[in-house]
Amino acid sequence: MAEKKSVSMQDIADELGVSKVTVSKALNGKEGVGEALKKKIADLAEKSGYVLPNYGNRKTKKVGIIMSDRFNSGDEGKFYMAMYEKIISELQKASCTSMMISPNRHSLAGDLQTIKSSGIFDGLIFLGILDWEVKKQLDAVNLPKIYVDVYDETHKSDSVVTENIYSCYEITNYLIHQGHTEIGFVGTVGATTSITDRYLGYVRSMLENNITPQDVWNIPDRSQEGEAIPLELPKEMPTAFVCNCDETAFQLVKELTAKGYHIPEDISVAGFDNSIYAQVCSPPLTTVAVDIEEIGKLAARRMIKHMSNPAKKGGGVFRVPGNIIYRESVRNIKREEQKS
Repeated sequence: MAEKKSVSMQDIADELGVSKVTVSKALNGKEGVGEALKKKIADLAEKSGYVLPNYGNRKTKKVGIIMSDRFNSGDEGKFYMAMYEKIISELQKASCTSMMISPNRHSLAGDLQTIKSSGIFDGLIFLGILDWEVKKQLDAVNLPKIYVDVYDETHKSDSVVTENIYSCYEITNYLIHQGHTEIGFVGTVGATTSITDRYLGYVRSMLENNITPQDVWNIPDRSQEGEAIPLELPKEMPTAFVCNCDETAFQLVKELTAKGYHIPEDISVAGFDNSIYAQVCSPPLTTVAVDIEEIGKLAARRMIKHMSNPAKKGGGVFRVPGNIIYRESVRNIKREEQKS
């Protein structure tokens, strides 16, 4: 059997009707190629199985991927590890290597020494929320940085996040279109930028539909430091809750079921993330699916771009849309009323 011919840079150029130089610039993160064309080239390279050659005279870039040690296990850890794997896969296509570091307050001094060592890293990707002291120290490191699933509050580096506001606006709209007008929100507003953005999307949907959100139906799910806290249910319940994440929605369903409520007959519940919690919940959760693959790709490509031109200022926020997954946790009140 004839051996399959490997794909060359020229093959990609011919397929798209562009020059080999254009393909080279796009895949190496150089200036001079529009974002739309760059994406077409990168997508075709991935589909074709093309990998940039690692020439001897070409310095391999190395990226430090910084993730809190609390994400090294558990279901939230699986979410971030899936994102991490997509990032390193995309970096490898550009012949970039990577190393994971999970700093905490105890290891921070040694980790900082490693990160600041001259020539070890060409850029840093921050994956998820970090301890405040850790983040403050790492913000000061003079390397290109990309923040993933969290905003750079200094506005000096690019951030790649889910489109939280619009996605939560859409899932709240969905509940309203199913006939729900009494809707609560579960999540500690202010604990993270993601939760705050999702709350803003919920509020926007409610107000646009002439519904006033009720504070009594806003239930905190964690401390400001991120530790889970018991859910305190109100005495009078709404007909539906929007939850800031699937894990919280899963816990809410357990609490409601224990108190004799049926989901969705008595109370509907919607989540966010499309994590394992959404699938193992009974009933399975209607939720917003986070596009982990696109977030990972975009984060890696922004990192490659900034490493090729470290002097160029960042600070852009790149939002990746979510997608509603419809399951059995939401009751259609409007359809039931039409039948009766």
